[in-house]
Amino acid sequence: MNKLGSWVSIVSISMVLAACGQDSTNETENATTAEETQVEILDVELDTPEEAEAGDTLTLTATVTQGDDKVDDADEVMFEIWKEGSKDDSEKIEASNDGEGVYSAEKVIENEGKYFVQSHVTARDLHTMPKNEIVIGSESEEKATSESGHEHKHESDVSIHLLKPDEIKANQDVDLMVHLQKNDTVLSDANVRFEISKEGEENAEWVDAEEMKDGEYEGSTSFKEAGDYTVTIHVENDEGLHEHTEERVTVTE
Repeated sequence: MNKLGSWVSIVSISMVLAACGQDSTNETENATTAEETQVEILDVELDTPEEAEAGDTLTLTATVTQGDDKVDDADEVMFEIWKEGSKDDSEKIEASNDGEGVYSAEKVIENEGKYFVQSHVTARDLHTMPKNEIVIGSESEEKATSESGHEHKHESDVSIHLLKPDEIKANQDVDLMVHLQKNDTVLSDANVRFEISKEGEENAEWVDAEEMKDGEYEGSTSFKEAGDYTVTIHVENDEGLHEHTEERVTVTE
């Protein structure tokens, strides 16, 4: 082989090795980037009594973690409580931040029956809402009531949580966000619409929401006047699902 051929071979081999090295570097960088961008799930351990007597003070606790990290900077932690069959009359209680990822609240339930407690946790651009049951008073009495012919309403396995600004002013753009879960799993590919009506008026405005990421839907609107409004969130999908819930909002000047 002549000298020119040798130099060409050496240069060719060097270029191949450099390209392989670059590919290896790119693969390593891509793998590192993928690992860095992978978001760990938000885990919430909801701790509530299984049974209690009417009039007892109940302690509700949500322990929030993300991987090995105790989440003490949640944007919102709230407990929603309702009696079986009365989801529309639920009560929401804001939790206190006890530190080390623990959030808690207390509640006294005066009437016997089966109740549901659901924690709504929003932190680090993630949302989750596990649900527990509590039986207040005699479970046998609850069964007797059911057997006596008093039917309970169907208890939905779909959870709908509306996120809205703390303060809403008239004639300003407002983003309304909804998180959906079904059986504690995010509900994707749903058709979500907001029905917005002012108290005392018959006409309603309809706003379509867009799914921004799995289980998270967002729509924008503006309220033309100050006053009290009802926002009804309608959720449907191709499998025949049709659920809705109502939220009250107050708009100021």
